Amino acid sequence: MRETKSKIMEGVEATKSKIIANNTVEYFRPDGTKVIRFHHTDIMEFPKKGGVVLNTGGWKTVTTKARMNEFQSECAIIQDRGLWYLALALDTWNKDAWIPFFDGIKIKDNAVVNPRKRAHAKEEFLLKQINAYCAEMKKMETLPMPDGGDCFYCSMQTEDGKSLGEASGNRDHLESHLQEKYIHGSLIWNAMKWAGYPHPEIHFQMGLKDNMIRATRRYFKSQLGLAY
Repeated sequence: MRETKSKIMEGVEATKSKIIANNTVEYFRPDGTKVIRFHHTDIMEFPKKGGVVLNTGGWKTVTTKARMNEFQSECAIIQDRGLWYLALALDTWNKDAWIPFFDGIKIKDNAVVNPRKRAHAKEEFLLKQINAYCAEMKKMETLPMPDGGDCFYCSMQTEDGKSLGEASGNRDHLESHLQEKYIHGSLIWNAMKWAGYPHPEIHFQMGLKDNMIRATRRYFKSQLGLAY
């Protein structure tokens, strides 16, 4: 959905600002720091002393990655097997030199200023859990329909059609579903709606498991801050 500059910059203090791409604003803070803002997340900050700080705000989307690669030249952001890596200017094609991406990573003079050990540990753990969850879905002869006894955060809907979990930003319940392999209809329904299917009930009725599993996999990734 396209947003206006005033909507994107709502509540943000800036000396000047301009639209530089769809839903993307370049602005300057009062201290002179240049910032690239995508939707409502400051995805890049350029300190006055040089370098760039990168931040997804927990939304590792294709467009976020594209904006980061387009509007800074310190590094390239590369996705491999569901994980983001940072390739410095001299090592773009050397996979062994790629550095695991994390929110808040700062690059200056072809080096990471604030390196972090095992930056991908949590993401790798979640990806394994998501794969295991989807494997259990594949084993089921039929996937469950939404039911009143499903997870409260997944089954309750807000006025704009989002689940209570999505609207509140509560992700803990999704991690608990992965741990318990709690497969229920309301979560699958939310995943189908998120993926753009206007009539999820058709997929339930026809037993189109592949579509439902694919949507569930991507939904978990999107809600848990993984690349999708």
